[in-house]
Amino acid sequence: MSDVHAIHCAEDFARLLADPHTPRELLVSVSASREVWLDVLTQHPYAAVWVAVNRHLPDEIVEHLAAHPGIQVRAALASNSRVRDDLMMGLAHDKSELIRLRVVCNAHVSREVLVALTNDPCQLVSTRAQARLVHDISGVSLPPSYLDQIEVLSLLH
Repeated sequence: MSDVHAIHCAEDFARLLADPHTPRELLVSVSASREVWLDVLTQHPYAAVWVAVNRHLPDEIVEHLAAHPGIQVRAALASNSRVRDDLMMGLAHDKSELIRLRVVCNAHVSREVLVALTNDPCQLVSTRAQARLVHDISGVSLPPSYLDQIEVLSLLH
């Protein structure tokens, strides 16, 4: 299977999602035009989370998803390793602490975004951003389960 699979209409993506044998890797690497992605989001709104994790989205679609009302969609986008820095900075100012925390925990987020998050009103977010900066400066890699170490209850203060 090639790294990138192109789809040409919203139904192509819907079929991939509906097939239980479609590997996750294929779903996150599908490529399509801006128009096809907009059709997917319009015709199959339940697919928005899967669109948000895709690694080949046009910037216009990322911008559209960053304003999505669903927290799961914005969280998926905040975890996406291919979101442009200026768009990630926008997510760093999301109204939800959970989204800002997901930005902090994205291993590919820039130092500039982390610095902005060190002043976050949520102490958990700012503390994690500071810790990330220390890790980045020291060259120590974060454990893969960095986000898993954060207790959900600490977000519900």
